[in-house]
Amino acid sequence: MTPQIAAIRAVLSATWQKVLPFVLKNWKILLILALSAALFLKMRGDYKALEDAMETARSSYEAQIEGIRRIHKDEMDMQMRLVEEYQAEIDELREDYEHNREELERERSRKIGEIEREWSDHPEGVAEQIKMEFGFDYVE
Repeated sequence: MTPQIAAIRAVLSATWQKVLPFVLKNWKILLILALSAALFLKMRGDYKALEDAMETARSSYEAQIEGIRRIHKDEMDMQMRLVEEYQAEIDELREDYEHNREELERERSRKIGEIEREWSDHPEGVAEQIKMEFGFDYVE
């Protein structure tokens, strides 16, 4: 055996003789400390895993929110197009209504004029026409 190894062995033996009675006397406290350290390290690893899971969930939620925002924007754009189309159709219907109303008014005026001419020319014929058309007698 070399002198260095023998010196190391002697130092370790002397240290072991001093440490062994301390460990035997305080083994419960040392075990609690070792288990506490192990528990602390395990909790730290679990906390890191929990943080990673939370970050992943947050990223996923942000992506979902962005997708919902895009869908909402598309729906709003489509709704605006539909409202514009609806408004154009309403405007077209209003124009048609006005045109038809004016045409009916002209036709009404023409018929009134025609009836007035017929009345002045043939009052009996108009009275007979009223009787046939509406079912009541003309009374002077």
